[in-house]
Amino acid sequence: MINSMTGFGYAEKEDSGVWIAVEIKSFNTRYLDIVILLPSSISVLEGRIREKLKFFERGKLEINVRMKDTENKLSISVDRAAAAAWRSSLKELAGLLGDTRQIPLALLANQDGVFKVERERDMEIYWTMLESLLHTAAIQVTDMREQEGEQLLEDIKEQLLAIEGSIENTSAQAPAIRSEVEERLRRGFVKILGDYIDEQRVLLEVAAWIARTNINEELVRLTAHISAFRKEISLAGAKGKKLDFLAQEMGREINTIGSKCSQANIAMEVVNMKDALEKLREQLRNVV
Repeated sequence: MINSMTGFGYAEKEDSGVWIAVEIKSFNTRYLDIVILLPSSISVLEGRIREKLKFFERGKLEINVRMKDTENKLSISVDRAAAAAWRSSLKELAGLLGDTRQIPLALLANQDGVFKVERERDMEIYWTMLESLLHTAAIQVTDMREQEGEQLLEDIKEQLLAIEGSIENTSAQAPAIRSEVEERLRRGFVKILGDYIDEQRVLLEVAAWIARTNINEELVRLTAHISAFRKEISLAGAKGKKLDFLAQEMGREINTIGSKCSQANIAMEVVNMKDALEKLREQLRNVV
């Protein structure tokens, strides 16, 4: 069976005073490419996310993580050094102005940096939530890839049948083509030599033509490549790269058949095979 590289997954959850949503989009590309968009407050978790999704093996993954606090969990502390620096500066200013009054605490508290206000963040709690959401979204992506893979497989099988039909037609025409060539050679000899025909010479010419244009080996190899292709797509976890290699080999044999045989009927079958193979390879571009 084959899997597509296209998929989508989404999951969200609210717990422990935080809401997190994970969205995964999957596109076709030759290798595994993971792009992660994270809030800066949890950017430290990027490495874990990347490791979690390595099992995809191939395709471009865009992971968008959104997060917001649903409860205010503030941690407030005094920056002693900043407070002391402000107090010293304010006392110096008061001295310059001749003001001997006590510096109001409210004035000191309003200065920048005196208080440090931070949100309490427990990365392990966030990761526990995020890991679960990634798992859920990734399953959705995998399911969609499998469903689209089934559709791709049906079309690929149709193209294989089309190529096999052309192979059958080409093989069936071989005897008629040989008779046609033999007759054409006879007419050529009659035109040049008159009624006297060297039968042995005709047979030699026909044999030479057959040797140059014999496509039996190409048809056998092409059929073997198709059999290998069918076997591969029947296996669990069939790989697009291997299938693409087999498709290249099919194309090589089809091109050789086209270059060896110029008969109109064979040429038409070659065109049909090339067309089916191109459609097949187009589908393979989206196979994992």
